[in-house]
Amino acid sequence: MPENYQPLENEAHAIHIIDEDVHRFYVGQSMFKLGYLIEGIKCKLIDVSHNDLKKENSHNNRKKWINDGVDVEVLKVGGLGWQKGKLKLKVTVEFCPEESSLN
Repeated sequence: MPENYQPLENEAHAIHIIDEDVHRFYVGQSMFKLGYLIEGIKCKLIDVSHNDLKKENSHNNRKKWINDGVDVEVLKVGGLGWQKGKLKLKVTVEFCPEESSLN
């Protein structure tokens, strides 16, 4: 049976983590909105707190990874050389519904 994961894009979707041991890494509760999970993952990625993520002048260099992007050079496979540009991290959450829950 193929898995049918689809991106969840509306950050207002409510999520309830059934396995109580897995949610503690990103968020401190088992029920939350998708946006809170995404924010928690971003905080872990760039190693800042939720409060520092929202503060305008706090950890600006770290927040560039998720906001504006950082200056880089990329050497693509099959490319003709290094290409300058920006690199930005994006968090995508996907959901695969169980077939029995669709009815």
